[in-house]
Amino acid sequence: MESKVIIMVGVALVFVAGTFGVLWLLNLAPVQTEDKPTTLIIHGPDRIEVEEQTNYALTLDGRVCINNLEEQIVEWSISRNGQLMNVGQTTVTIMSHSAGEVILYAEFSGITAQKVVQVYPRAEVSLDMETWIHPGQWYITGVDSVGVSDVSLSLYRELETGRRVGVSSSIWESYGSSEIVIHENGNYVLVVEGKALSDGRVVREEKDLTVTPYVQRGYHQFSWDAENLVELTPADEMAIRFFLDQELGVETDFSSEGKLRNANRISSDYVFYKDSSRKDILLFQTGIRSEGTTTRHVLQSSIKGRDARYVYISWDDFIVTANIGSPGVSFVDVDPSSGDSGSSGGGSSGGGSSLPPPIGGEGPSPPPPIGGGGPSPPPPIGGEGPSPPPSISN
Repeated sequence: MESKVIIMVGVALVFVAGTFGVLWLLNLAPVQTEDKPTTLIIHGPDRIEVEEQTNYALTLDGRVCINNLEEQIVEWSISRNGQLMNVGQTTVTIMSHSAGEVILYAEFSGITAQKVVQVYPRAEVSLDMETWIHPGQWYITGVDSVGVSDVSLSLYRELETGRRVGVSSSIWESYGSSEIVIHENGNYVLVVEGKALSDGRVVREEKDLTVTPYVQRGYHQFSWDAENLVELTPADEMAIRFFLDQELGVETDFSSEGKLRNANRISSDYVFYKDSSRKDILLFQTGIRSEGTTTRHVLQSSIKGRDARYVYISWDDFIVTANIGSPGVSFVDVDPSSGDSGSSGGGSSGGGSSLPPPIGGEGPSPPPPIGGGGPSPPPPIGGEGPSPPPSISN
């Protein structure tokens, strides 16, 4: 009996152990879950520009597709206004030659993904306006823009040190981005900016501007001994340099490298000056012959023009003369440092005016105001526009 009891107890223990073992193994088995949907996504920009090469990548369930089976490859395709380049298994480069919309497709293991891409024109801005302008005059900027928004103008004054500083609204005005007026002489930089429609980056273009006084013909008799001459400013000198370049084909900077001479009369093709009656206007006359008791200390240099003729330039703080082929200024003596010898009353008197006056009796006059009158542009259709700027007087 005792042995039977032991056998029955052993059988019971085996049964209990087997039951718990089965339950333990069931706890280790994976829990069955619903299949997660497979997601195929093309990653890359939604906006690009014409002729821009842009990269795109493909992911499967958030991971890069890795294909070990030859039959499971990615098929890339694109709508007809796009072009595929550098095609890889999970990456591709696309480009479009025209603005509009392209659709990029990818197919993998029976799953298809697509991406719609907007194609914008290449973002560009440009300026096309005169570089030598006059104060108080409206000028067309020639701003042109493609593929940008928020086009705006900024003006900076360029100092002699090369530093740029902003210009206050009292010195310049703009009519949108199409026209500007600057009221003070000097060197400026005009900047146009816009934001690219594709990615919002800023694109810009700039133009150097030199604002100089008007150069107008003087009609009264110029006198060598005139006491009402006004000292020339750096802006006046820039205007004269531009005039000489346009009319006579010579470039000068009125440097101190000229020879110092003492002169008491002139016979010159051109004379530039300002007088107290019109101190805001730079005047010139042609075919000037004048002499007097005043001796002027002038600097002189000779410059070969584009037509191979030499032009003699003489200047001091109040007048500038230009004569072709001969000095055009009579010297009473010569500074010893020049290395020349001279005699009282000697020197060259020039040959008079060798140039006819400019057609119409004027120098290189500024372009006419927009609309043909006044310093303000014509009002746009509808009768509105900016008020004319006030006249500037010194």
